[in-house]
Amino acid sequence: MSQHVLCFKPTLDLYGGHDPSAAIFVDGELVFAIEEERLNRRKHAVDDFPHKSINACLNYCDISLSDVDKIVLPYVPSLESKIWLPELKRRLFSSKSTPERLRWIERYLEHRAQAHILPTSKVKSELRQIGDSLPPIDNQPHHRCHAASAFHPSGFDEALVFTVDGKGEHDSTVVWHGDEQGLERLRTYTFPNSLGHFYGAVTEYLGYRAFNGEGKIMGLAPYGELNEKIETSLRSAIETGVDYDVTSITEHGIEDGVAQLERLLGRPRNTSRGEFTDWQKDLARVTQHLLEEIVTGIIKQYVNETGIRTVTLSGGVALNCKMNKEIRELDAVNDVFVQPVSHDAGLALGAGFLESSPETVYQITDVYYGQAHNTEVIKSILETNKIDYTRPTQLTQRVAEEIANGQLVGWFQGRTELGPRALGNRSILADPRTKASRDRVNRFVKHREEWRPFAPSILADAAESYFENPAPSPFMIDTFQVRPERASEIEAVLHPADGTTRPQTVSKQQNPKYYQLISDFADITGVPVLLNTSFNDHGEPIVNTPTEALKDFFGMGLDVLVLDEYLVTKS
Repeated sequence: MSQHVLCFKPTLDLYGGHDPSAAIFVDGELVFAIEEERLNRRKHAVDDFPHKSINACLNYCDISLSDVDKIVLPYVPSLESKIWLPELKRRLFSSKSTPERLRWIERYLEHRAQAHILPTSKVKSELRQIGDSLPPIDNQPHHRCHAASAFHPSGFDEALVFTVDGKGEHDSTVVWHGDEQGLERLRTYTFPNSLGHFYGAVTEYLGYRAFNGEGKIMGLAPYGELNEKIETSLRSAIETGVDYDVTSITEHGIEDGVAQLERLLGRPRNTSRGEFTDWQKDLARVTQHLLEEIVTGIIKQYVNETGIRTVTLSGGVALNCKMNKEIRELDAVNDVFVQPVSHDAGLALGAGFLESSPETVYQITDVYYGQAHNTEVIKSILETNKIDYTRPTQLTQRVAEEIANGQLVGWFQGRTELGPRALGNRSILADPRTKASRDRVNRFVKHREEWRPFAPSILADAAESYFENPAPSPFMIDTFQVRPERASEIEAVLHPADGTTRPQTVSKQQNPKYYQLISDFADITGVPVLLNTSFNDHGEPIVNTPTEALKDFFGMGLDVLVLDEYLVTKS
């Protein structure tokens, strides 16, 4: 009889948080995983319990909660005492007011009580809305789950594992050694010495929301210069290098960090979201530079100490593809794997991998772990809603022709991708050859800032002719410099400021239908590349169902919608 292990990342009132998800493993194999936001349609599903994700896992396996052998949660609440107790001591010694001291003692005692009852009370209470008979519940530490999510699917027998985010229970950055014996901590940087919160404070200072807009600041950075005055000011407050220390910015939370930046830099925060002065662009550039300096410095140090030249990464900061490029190009590093679901939604994967034997390592080839909708169901939806459609005999060739003629296409196929990137199953596709194509997608489809770049999907065997220092990049989580002689062919997917791009390299094995579509486009245009952005409107999660795809198709500036084998147009 098969063993079912259910893993999910809850965000509850006590802890808050983003990106809850659920995954289910059958006999040690990951078979289904999905983020709660795709189902409840709330971006990042902040503070939501993953009821819908858990039910989707159970439905996929055609089981009830009582059939699950074990539940694993990717956090250990009692570990938070490692930061609460020192914080309590600091507050008691620094506070001059007796009532303030008493408030901190009360908060600490309340935390200690809640930390122990959370798994046995709140989680069970939420689960009883799904089923009465509950399986045993186990816990694994947050950063250990991040580490397992990076190491186990990396394909490496041995690796340095680097996990970096805002905060686990008590840690923010951890260096690990991974091999057939499992995962060993080499160094821990404890909260609030958090690179995620440092970058988040700058994100908030520049007008976006922390834990949501960091990717925009990364994209803004190349428009700026390495402003010496800004860099000197930041370096006066923080330490970089292997013994980095950013606590002067992060010690009291994001909002206080913004206030610290205002005092340090002598300028107020940006209140015009999406609009930036040259100075603000420079701040983004310097912040990105300091992040890269710290992370690459740590990795070089531990590569030298251990002699291990393969590196894996996870944690929310590992979504920073510019940083990943700097790591990949280090002379000391031979190979890199970045978990494509590096943010907290990937914790459920790590929790499940930790239930496998330590030596279980394989190479992940795709992240199509979500829901699918069969052809007959899609046909029924179209006919019920009286939507005209065709079923072309040469679908990919027809769609390639439409894209080559300048049409913007919603592409809905197979199982939903896990993670923040659309990888050819829930994508908006366009011609990559002109800036006009990029601007049209920004203005009329994605409704977002026009300075933000788009990413390409490219045939894997063509990457070498387009990129300098190419490497497989099936998950759109790394950045490459485009060869100058090729830049004019793919203007729509170049970063306008630095000539880089963040590609998805597509193999026939990974996604045969999408591979064929790009091949057909190459036959027509000579360019084996498509502009690929996620199928969603600004501020909403990526579409998950045919109905959601239809809603966005008719509400956005798309010309063509492809639902499995069916083609819908607005003409």
